[in-house]
Parts: sequence; C-alpha cells; structure tokens
Amino acid sequence: MKIEFVKHDDENELDTVLYGLNVDQYQYDQEKIIFHNCLNPQIITEMEALKLFTRTKKDYHFGLYLSCHQKNLHEKMSNQIYFAFDFAYQNNDLIIFYSFDGEENTELELNEFFKRKELIYKYLNGECGQKYWFSLSDFEKKCWLDIAHLRAQLAQMDDHIVKEIILDGTYIESELDLYCHIGEEVGGVLGYMGCNSAALRDCLTDDEIRPTQYPLRIIWKNFEYSKQKFNQDHIQYFIDLLSQNADLKIY
Repeated sequence: MKIEFVKHDDENELDTVLYGLNVDQYQYDQEKIIFHNCLNPQIITEMEALKLFTRTKKDYHFGLYLSCHQKNLHEKMSNQIYFAFDFAYQNNDLIIFYSFDGEENTELELNEFFKRKELIYKYLNGECGQKYWFSLSDFEKKCWLDIAHLRAQLAQMDDHIVKEIILDGTYIESELDLYCHIGEEVGGVLGYMGCNSAALRDCLTDDEIRPTQYPLRIIWKNFEYSKQKFNQDHIQYFIDLLSQNADLKIY
C-alpha cells in the first residue's frame, strides 16, 4: 500500500503528488489510522524539506490518498480512499486523523477499503469461483459489488454478446444476491450488472454499457425459494423491474 500527499488544483481538476510513502502495518479506530514503522530519519527529513509537517492542517487545497495496487498476469486493479490533510508523526509511525467536518463515516470507509483489498487479492489469485459471493455477509457483498463495478469500468467490452441467462433462486435470498448473481451470469466471476435498482435498469436497457442484447432473456428458476427468503415488498418491485426491462420467465 502507498500513501500519497497531494495538492489539489481545483481550477484544472488535477492532483499533484508531493510525496509518496510505502505503508504496511496499520491499526485504526473512529478518530485516526496509524501506519507503523513507515518513517525513518531520511524520510522525515525529505518530508520536512517539502514543508509537509508545517502546512496548515485541514487545508482543503491538500489531501492524502491511501491506495493499493494489485495485479496478476492478466489483470490489475486499484483501490483507494481519500483523507483530509490532518496528520502527524510519532517516532516511526504516521498518524492520520479524520474526526472532523463530517468525516464520521471514515472508519466504515476504511473497513470497506480493506475488505475490497482482501477480496481483490483473493480474486486475482484465483480463490473466487462461481457463487463465491453467496457465502459472504451483506457488508462483504456490497464490497464485492464495488469491485465488480470497478472491474467493469476497466475492462474492454467483450465481443461475446449475452442473449439469455439463467438465475437459480436457491442463490437469491436478497437484493444483493440478485445483483451478484445476474452480474456473474453476464460477466463471469466478479461480473457486473448493477449494484442498485437504477444501475440494474441501465445495464438491462443499454447494450453499450454491458455485453447484452436487449431485451435480455432471463429465466429465474426455483423462484419460490427466493420468494420465501426475499423481502416480499422488494421482490415484487424487482419482478416488475425485470419484466419491464427484460424478457423474464419464472419457474
């Protein structure tokens, strides 16, 4: 992982990297994240020369990115999170604070960042097969869908056009399951067809977004199992959505 200290150019919508720092060991709570043993006298001297420690804290013209870049022979994926410019150091540790100006959700964002990092690692190392997402918690499924969306943005459109998919209701117990399942049937492991109802509708109706032919034929087998598990109000909404934007058959 890497921390980048950046200066924002709002007029040109650009970030200039002032300094980069490799980090590994960490711990965090509701107020701060501490990166252990990432500093040494030479690094501190270099950062002091750039006046990074003396700039006004919480200056919105400056910020920090924590990023993680992972790859295998065929794919590479990046994951990052942004922090405001409020940090300090103690001995060899870098401490980033985030307990001001509405950043109370930063701990949750860090949880998501590190879960995405874990799932990306498993995916790139071939540890995620078909229906891997089904055993994940709701929190992990949301992170899975975040990665699927990221991957869809990076990947070139496949020449293979999907005209029909089969959904197995025994794997659809919730709205998140539906997004994971339909994405996988169209794009394979970590495939994407939306992570909310609006995105799903767009993916179903715009064949320039995903490699599908409109209207996509969807066969939903073992539907009664899904109906028993799903929120009853929600499942009718999704049946209507799929019926209006695809050729849906229920069995």
